[in-house]
Amino acid sequence: MKRSADHFYGCLAGGAIGDALGAPIEFMSYDKILDRYGENGLANLLFSQHTNCALITDDTQMTLFTAEGLIRSAARAYRKKMQRTIPETTTAVFRAYLRWLYTQGLKTPHWNLSDYDGWLIKIKSLHAYRDPGVTCITTLGKGIMGTVKKPINDSKGCGGMMRVAPIGLVECEEDVFDVGVNAAAITHGHPTGYLAAGTLAAMIHYIIQGDELQEAILKSLNRLKQKENSEECVAAIEKAISLAKEGNPCYEKLKTLGQGFVAEETLAIAIYAALSYPDNLKEALVLAVNHDGDSDSTGAVTGNILGAYLGAKNIEKELLTGIELAKEIEQLSNDLFILFEEDQAWFDRYPAW
Repeated sequence: MKRSADHFYGCLAGGAIGDALGAPIEFMSYDKILDRYGENGLANLLFSQHTNCALITDDTQMTLFTAEGLIRSAARAYRKKMQRTIPETTTAVFRAYLRWLYTQGLKTPHWNLSDYDGWLIKIKSLHAYRDPGVTCITTLGKGIMGTVKKPINDSKGCGGMMRVAPIGLVECEEDVFDVGVNAAAITHGHPTGYLAAGTLAAMIHYIIQGDELQEAILKSLNRLKQKENSEECVAAIEKAISLAKEGNPCYEKLKTLGQGFVAEETLAIAIYAALSYPDNLKEALVLAVNHDGDSDSTGAVTGNILGAYLGAKNIEKELLTGIELAKEIEQLSNDLFILFEEDQAWFDRYPAW
């Protein structure tokens, strides 16, 4: 069993480390990466001159707001004296994403300033525009929640999937896949996009429950196979598993999985990197980010998976402390582990409405 504050922290921090590592080389060609950083590519966090830390992107920002939404769904269930259900949880996560949207300089239709509450939105460093995905910005900007039954678009970009890891940390086995799917479908309406999210959430769940990495991946894959329109995502994951079994991990193999701009490619690359270096987060992240595509997202998802598996205690301290919002990420992961406290200070941090 890995259901501990340390593994929750490892999951969120690992994702942020992968995100920050990959961000400077997103969209850069592999050849250019090697020219600039040497034959091994970018292997260390690059610190901002202004903040003396490695900057996160919208991937981590939205992951943190997913965690906040889950915590506030628990607070709301207590206040309303009701069970926390999948629809209620999804709505709470949707509202959290609308608060994230505000940090990007955009207001939500029909919301008042008082609606942008809670401690997370008050963190000044989160109010930073980090080139967020167009799909997330445009869909949330409408103030309408997309669903599986009423998709808001036909996008399968990785923006719906890269933010759902916290769901795997807290949801039960019965619900985790569907909550992951629903959270992604808020902004991404293509089945491959939201099914990849459900698969990642399930994978994190099985890891936290104590399964070995490959077993967690295979269990999640089996759940995916039971869903309609899952063929595309299944094929990508199976290819990643097959490549990892060959050994000798390298860019040439990784690039056959795609560039990571769409959900199934991001998940496949993350699985390949994690299985290639299951006991070494940094090596897995270096493999996951050094390619031609969406390096921050592939790094973030790889970090979520291996961070949950290894726990923060097995992540180098220099990596944990070198990322932007390091203390806040640790605090939020601890709060997510607790999930709810019957205390006014808790309701002040996580208002229930």
